[in-house]
Amino acid sequence: MSGTSSATTKRTRPIAIAICMMSWVAGLGDANARSAFAQDAVYRPVVGESYLYGIEVRVVDVSGSRGPKSVLNQRCRLQFDVTQSDAAGWTATYYSVPFYGSKPWSRSSLQDLIESKRSRLARSPEEDIAVPPGLPPHATEMHKRMRLRSRLADQDFITKVDHYPGLFQFCEGQISVSPQGEITQIAGPGNMPLLLGQIAKVPLMRLPPAGSAEPSFSYKDTFEFKANFGNDDVRTTEASVLSVITPRKASGEGLVAFDREFEQAGGTTAGIKILLSGSGFGEFSTELSMPYRGNSDFKFEGAPYFDAPGPFSVRVGYHYLGEWRQAFFDNGFLPTDEALSAEVLPRLESQHQLAMQRQLVGRKPELDAETKQRADVSAPPPHDSLLQQTLSKVLARFAEKEKSEDAKEAKQAREVTLALKSLSTRWDTLRHLATLMPRTWSDASGSFKVDAVLVSHADDRVTLRRKDNGQTIRIPLNRLSETDIDFATTFGKPAE
Repeated sequence: MSGTSSATTKRTRPIAIAICMMSWVAGLGDANARSAFAQDAVYRPVVGESYLYGIEVRVVDVSGSRGPKSVLNQRCRLQFDVTQSDAAGWTATYYSVPFYGSKPWSRSSLQDLIESKRSRLARSPEEDIAVPPGLPPHATEMHKRMRLRSRLADQDFITKVDHYPGLFQFCEGQISVSPQGEITQIAGPGNMPLLLGQIAKVPLMRLPPAGSAEPSFSYKDTFEFKANFGNDDVRTTEASVLSVITPRKASGEGLVAFDREFEQAGGTTAGIKILLSGSGFGEFSTELSMPYRGNSDFKFEGAPYFDAPGPFSVRVGYHYLGEWRQAFFDNGFLPTDEALSAEVLPRLESQHQLAMQRQLVGRKPELDAETKQRADVSAPPPHDSLLQQTLSKVLARFAEKEKSEDAKEAKQAREVTLALKSLSTRWDTLRHLATLMPRTWSDASGSFKVDAVLVSHADDRVTLRRKDNGQTIRIPLNRLSETDIDFATTFGKPAE
């Protein structure tokens, strides 16, 4: 981490960067990994190119006797527009896009929300929670509690927006970086809580010093940190981080990887003691000459996050989003080759599909909590399955009931449609994403292999689009490997 200074660059076309949370497969460092890391890892992005990443930050308060409590789970995209790049380093304009849940905000929607909440908070609490005329006495206290709880939530939101724009606002600034990843200049907003620093710094891993043949190296950064204790008690202090970087075996060709151990300390200049320690992992693409993916896990203590005292368990993850990966990230899924595998996205077994179908055929179709939870983390059923057909019929039936002149019946129909539509949309989204992800398809013997994306599945045939030349090919389903049959029958559907 480095100090803040001014920099001016010309704005070019935007780039997107995606950072996501995921578990990385650990590998053991070896001599070849160290050699590749030392010789090939250097920042040299192309001028005029856009690099897209996604970021996810999770903070869990581990102080409570009732167990861990999630206090922050926020995602955003970060983009770099490279305006200058040579042997001395590179410069870019960065942009961040905050998410609402699993979806990116639009700038106008976020601005309208912020203005409406600021307008509400400008009113006095007495005026804001005033009881409407004619409200029955038994409902008066409930109304006041609900309005007060809502007002406090709005205050928290505005505080996050003002203090931590890196996660909750659209940010834009300039950044200059050395060939080894040291930030030499940065100007613009992007602060994050709990010693996370500036949003633009998250994916910029440090690389070995130029010409270094050492297997490991270390570096130390000092920076300024603001600790918010509430009631306008904001303390600015100095903090430092010592990192030790050790090369390790990468997960694939064209990548170099490292493990990172780090400790941070500070706070004495503000009368507090801040401690942070943890570890991380990162991979750097020698083809892109930019970071590829990584994450850090650490424990933080010494300052609160709003009304949560800490200590906190924190995870920050990032991932490069090229080709199809942005669509996965923007829809709340991992932008990885394994995102749609049976290990990451469990299949709905026949008994689970039957249980769901039975719950959908009642007078008021509704999934119980256990079934709903399973559906929310599983792959969709086959497009031609009885469960899918049942869900489509139920949605069509209740869509008609929404038009009823009976207000009560129409309201009940809307409640059913709203609950089931989210499930139907999730299944449709996963089937669409499966048509974007290239993968290696093979036959049962493994002698036939082709890199392609799924186009459709119908009449026991699978249509694929080759990655090398864009041509479509049709293959009998029973000729494919067991894994590919599972993928095609789970996500494939007839061509529209």
